[in-house]
Amino acid sequence: MSRARVIGRPRYAVVAQALTEDILSGRYPVGTTLPTEHALCTQFNISRHTTREALRRLQALGLVTRRAGVGTLVKSDRITQRYVQVGDTVADLYQYVQDMVLNILDVTDVQADAEMATLLGCPKGQAWSKLHGLRMAAENSLPVALSDVYIARAYRGVLEGIEGVVLPMWSLIEASYDVTPAEVRQQITATTLNQEEAAKLHATPGDPALRITRHYLTDSSEIYEVAINLYPADRFTYSNTLRIEQPDAAP
Repeated sequence: MSRARVIGRPRYAVVAQALTEDILSGRYPVGTTLPTEHALCTQFNISRHTTREALRRLQALGLVTRRAGVGTLVKSDRITQRYVQVGDTVADLYQYVQDMVLNILDVTDVQADAEMATLLGCPKGQAWSKLHGLRMAAENSLPVALSDVYIARAYRGVLEGIEGVVLPMWSLIEASYDVTPAEVRQQITATTLNQEEAAKLHATPGDPALRITRHYLTDSSEIYEVAINLYPADRFTYSNTLRIEQPDAAP
């Protein structure tokens, strides 16, 4: 695995990719079992928690199944037509963009009317630039998501020559304008595809979908980017882990 594909990625994602490549290459054929959790911990020098996160990602991709008393069984050597985003940090959003190809359909300048101002969390009349496109996973022939990305007009310069760029928009803004996201607010809602959305996504009107909206804020709480991604439900899984903080031990 090249160093460029490892830098900045969560350790469980690196391990999951290595195991995926081993399965696809035939090192672990269908019907065989992967090494035990203990063996994987030793092989990759990782914790048991990290090992389980990596195996969970393989399971979500449809490559393995886990059976009590048997272990992790390889059930397929082909990735299903579904993208699995595993995310707990902003760094995971970075990896998500690198996994995708963005086909830009159009870029327009807009002013927020009352409805858009509510959606973006901005004053009515504020100027934005809107990028509209389709996100494609490298191994999939169907679009994974229909994307609308709103950039505050002051940072419109990042949209120049954006075609083919694999860096996240907030990362481009950071590099060009020295503005770093201090907070990312995420909302996930269930919806259905209308006729126009379904046509662009090669889906059927009325199909279930997920809409994930992210607001990016500066350290002064200014919203400067809003990304809205619409995913057909059968092509996308969002997976994260919630950890319970243990109270400090009494002195």
